[in-house]
Amino acid sequence: MPRLARQSDPGGEADRILASIGAAVHPADDGSGGAPVTVPAGALALAVLDGDGGVRGHDERFGRWFDAGDVTHAIQGWLRGPRAPALVPVAARGGASTVILLGRSEDAQAWSLPPDMLAAHAPGAFAALAYRPFEQRDLADRALASWRLTPVEARTVQGLISAGDLIEGAKLAGVGYETARKALKFAMRKAGASRQTDLVRLLHAAVGGGDLQLAQADQLREALGLSERGAGACVLLAVGLTRGEAAATLRISEHAMKDELSALFDRFGLRSATDLSRLTTEAVVLLGVAGNRNLTAGASWGALRPLRFVNRRDQAGRIALSDFGPASGRPTLLFHSAATGSLLDRRLVHALQSRGLRPIAVERPGYGLTDAPERDPDNAALSDLLTVMDAFGLKKVRLLCRGGEDAALRLGLAHPERIERAVLINPFTPYAVDSRWDGFMNGAKWLFVRQPHMIDVLARFLGSRLSPQTLERLLRNSLSNSAADTALLTDRTVVDDYVESARLAALRSTWGFTHEQRAYLSWTPPRLPDGSAWTRLIGEQDVLYRPGDADALWNAALPGHRLIRRPDAGRMLHASHPDLVAEALLA
Repeated sequence: MPRLARQSDPGGEADRILASIGAAVHPADDGSGGAPVTVPAGALALAVLDGDGGVRGHDERFGRWFDAGDVTHAIQGWLRGPRAPALVPVAARGGASTVILLGRSEDAQAWSLPPDMLAAHAPGAFAALAYRPFEQRDLADRALASWRLTPVEARTVQGLISAGDLIEGAKLAGVGYETARKALKFAMRKAGASRQTDLVRLLHAAVGGGDLQLAQADQLREALGLSERGAGACVLLAVGLTRGEAAATLRISEHAMKDELSALFDRFGLRSATDLSRLTTEAVVLLGVAGNRNLTAGASWGALRPLRFVNRRDQAGRIALSDFGPASGRPTLLFHSAATGSLLDRRLVHALQSRGLRPIAVERPGYGLTDAPERDPDNAALSDLLTVMDAFGLKKVRLLCRGGEDAALRLGLAHPERIERAVLINPFTPYAVDSRWDGFMNGAKWLFVRQPHMIDVLARFLGSRLSPQTLERLLRNSLSNSAADTALLTDRTVVDDYVESARLAALRSTWGFTHEQRAYLSWTPPRLPDGSAWTRLIGEQDVLYRPGDADALWNAALPGHRLIRRPDAGRMLHASHPDLVAEALLA
């Protein structure tokens, strides 16, 4: 039994813990938001319109994407209405149809935009915002690189999305139709896409727009004035269902579905279901800009992360990772903490790369953009690691763990020959020997042990409140008892890197966090025959665990391992001492 379980339960302690966590969430962010999405600013374009719909001014992208006269013509119906924020269909240069978000200039002040993009507040003026990520070559190339497509495959996919159908897409790609058809087949296989509409959704997530959810259909219906069936059809096709599957979900006949799609194609000037999927994803992001307080837009370290995907071998699903390179470096797999994703502190990345290492951060099952497993959840993390290693041709790797100790030790037990070196930073202290229950972070730990059902409750509560401002407050509150970490947080890049990585953790769900925390309730490290390739790095100012509590357990689990304790480091040792971490991986 954990030490805590033997203590008396002070009356109302759980309520006080929840209240302290709630108090860390600023009243301005008290309401629930949507998914913690970071949209690249380069995918957005803004124009300022006068009272008659004339384009008064615009940025370079808006001028490149749209003809001013077409925009003025498209919004006349909106100008005759109440002029509340809404999505309006408009034809882009080249003939493709998309939507723009319209609102008064004062409405635009509340949109989730970088300060330099906000429309100037002027009485009678309006703002028009567009989102077209696949028309930005650098963004599209980065998203397409997620699956390591060949140049022909990448050009074919880009052509398909821009043109709306494969015949015209092949022309844009500069290849024949049969070549394009084969290239698209291979691209879909690499992306794990069941059909073309699903491919658009996956690319949309890779470029930074988040992932579509069926619950967004109601927002889409209201914003575009669609029928309930029409909005449902848009989202269901965009998430990868066939027409027959979408019809069954909506409880209508396939003939009725065909009529709904025909009406949508006519209304928006679309060529195919792929075109509809692309327009739907653009519309949903614009709705998020207007109403999701957990959405941010900017050109950031996170937006530039080298995202890659690998498909699972033994079941459906994909594994997300960040391969920071270089390809010639010695492969080093990094496991994120329980509250972050595969975006690494940039100082750690540079320290590893400068010593000839190749950091590859893998998002564990149910974190970030990695799917939750369909079966065998306890072995999914190890299976994912082996899948990634085999997909990248990595015979032997170094491991760096800020979490995910179970997966690392399972790999050490099953395949010790594939581990060159392994470093655990402030690894988990099993509850049976944990004596540290003070402070902000340990309040949540206390709650999990006493009331395990609260793991999922708290994860969902915080997962819907992951604005950058809230996360920064939680970070500072959590580390306030560590002088080393508090001093580290004066570095703005450290704070920004952590906040962006934390926003990735619950990007699609809280399954990963909940599953791992439940497993930790009874977990102790298994014994490896030989731990001489392993190192434990301990920051003695760690606010979560008391140094020394778990030494006996870890000494038994990793016989012969190396222990390094730093009195000048805390929970964020990886960021405060990146050179030490890198040297430990090489020792």
